[in-house]
Amino acid sequence: MPTRRQTALGLGSMALGSAVVSSASFFSGTAAAADLRIVVTSELTLTPGRTGEEYVGTDEDGEVNEIVIEKLNQRSISRFEDLVEVTNNGDVPYDRLAFSFAGTGEDPDAQSVDVAETLRVVSADESTETDERGRTTILADRNETFESGDAVTFGMVVNLIPGDPPGDLDELPDESAVTLEVAAIDEE
Repeated sequence: MPTRRQTALGLGSMALGSAVVSSASFFSGTAAAADLRIVVTSELTLTPGRTGEEYVGTDEDGEVNEIVIEKLNQRSISRFEDLVEVTNNGDVPYDRLAFSFAGTGEDPDAQSVDVAETLRVVSADESTETDERGRTTILADRNETFESGDAVTFGMVVNLIPGDPPGDLDELPDESAVTLEVAAIDEE
């Protein structure tokens, strides 16, 4: 049962372009002071990255089913690299992966929207850009593709410094629900 600080993130994945591979999103609660929990469902294979085992929970198949980052510092920027490795198990190569955070639901509450604005995806190994829709993209280099069997890792930054864009929080609110959408994009 959620108690003091509750922030929930769901992870959805989809493919855009030639075919839709999967689509899912949901959220779950967490209990503890200033914790961050991500619950994952996807047809793309998501496994712990190099540093993810401390923060990533897996199911019986070894696939990521949650990310739990406990006791985030107030008024700080926390960076967690290489948390999750995403593998393309489909037959379609993609040009890039796009990540976006949003408050959960059709009419998300203001706290969830504020939390979503403090989060972004990072990659230590691949180039990243922000696309025209404000999403962080990995494999943004035009000469790269996410081929069948390829894997990339990503992590997260939580920015809890007020007045430091994009967010304006100094700590996580008592309750919020945020979804992270991962889109595999084929521009052909």
